[in-house]
Amino acid sequence: MTNSSMISPEMAEDEICKAIGLLMGRGRQHSVEDVALGTKIPARTLSAMIASGGDRRCPSGCNLLILASFFGVEFTDRVLSVIGQGARELDPAADAPAMVISKLMTGAAEFARAGADGRYCHVDRAELRDDAVMMIQILEPFAAP
Repeated sequence: MTNSSMISPEMAEDEICKAIGLLMGRGRQHSVEDVALGTKIPARTLSAMIASGGDRRCPSGCNLLILASFFGVEFTDRVLSVIGQGARELDPAADAPAMVISKLMTGAAEFARAGADGRYCHVDRAELRDDAVMMIQILEPFAAP
């Protein structure tokens, strides 16, 4: 984003509070009390973030990061999308599709490297054992009924 299209402070505050309000409050995914318990941010402070009008208070930078940690990538992505950016999980779950594919491709690459000469000798087999076990462990849950 260039400086000519910078977001205003008012719009930034509005988008941040709107994102918090979509995830926290009465009838939302998280109650104010649950978020207070999970983040150690006082419930009164959290309630001010979803208040309307002049009572609304935007979180401090510190509290914004704490909330991003609590709500996860969905919240962070929503906040950043207003400036044309996005968020992603840097430590995805072991069974997330990207992780499964990444690990399988890494193992497959090792098999391709070892088999480039057209055969798997006893040295190749020993070197590939750990890759084979890892690949089997990743695929095993998909084979179960």
